[in-house]
Amino acid sequence: MVKLYQKPGLQCLLSVVIAGLVGTALGLGMYDPCTTPGLATKGKGIYLGMAFWPGGTIADWGVISETVANATAPLYPCTTSNNWNETGLSDQAYLTSQGVVFATFELEVDSLMSLRINYTDTLPLYTTAYTNASASIVSAVMFRGGFRSEARYIVSEDTAYSTGVGWVTSLAGIMKFSKGALTYLQWNDMTCNKCGGKSNARCIQVTTGTDAQHSCGTVASTCGVNGTDCSLQTYVGASGDDRYGVAFNSGWMIQEINRFSVLSLYDNSKEDLTSAESSTADSVIGETPTTSSSSTSGVA
Repeated sequence: MVKLYQKPGLQCLLSVVIAGLVGTALGLGMYDPCTTPGLATKGKGIYLGMAFWPGGTIADWGVISETVANATAPLYPCTTSNNWNETGLSDQAYLTSQGVVFATFELEVDSLMSLRINYTDTLPLYTTAYTNASASIVSAVMFRGGFRSEARYIVSEDTAYSTGVGWVTSLAGIMKFSKGALTYLQWNDMTCNKCGGKSNARCIQVTTGTDAQHSCGTVASTCGVNGTDCSLQTYVGASGDDRYGVAFNSGWMIQEINRFSVLSLYDNSKEDLTSAESSTADSVIGETPTTSSSSTSGVA
């Protein structure tokens, strides 16, 4: 069972499960993606956060991988002590004021994991964007401690912000490590091969600096009709090595994800998924992450 947690004044809009698993919610104060990551060990747990911004553009998040002229200073979900863009608010406080919803997951290091966001839970985010924001979009980042990924659109119904429109149903990310230390969170480009290529109206394309998104989108009017599932699946793997120098293998599965259908991807990684199914996958939704100086014992 997945439970939802909410602080006063914060939105609690998502229910999240790990595909094929039963998630047990835990108190976010202890299970916090804003703690300083410990050194990761293959097969052990690690906390990963995701943040969802109704109406927030990729440019609103800011670019982290390079310097882009006139770009907004990057926003980090775990930063609480700065004055972002002279607003008088920290990064985290500003994101919260904009209606950003936070989620945290406990993953198993180097097991190929699938994070599922149900369409019925994504829809309120889009409704919020459509009603209250100038852009009919929903963007997301992965984060852990002082690290975050670039932003991706999970919904875009506005060609002013993306070439192509629709509801994204698949994303893939890689956690990069060196001797167990987290060094980077990176999206893997899914390409638009499955929906007819870049010229297709369903291919959501965005380029910011050298970072590019190509994601197939499902037509909004078909979501929930005749069994069409517009839920978001985010596949996460790891590359590099752990604190003992043991190499991670799930990253190559993510990098090769476009060569397989989702079904065959699962078939080719049964060992990892069996391991994932036997572990406890925890998720906590809707509560602003807190910042702490150290991670929970036994979990990076």
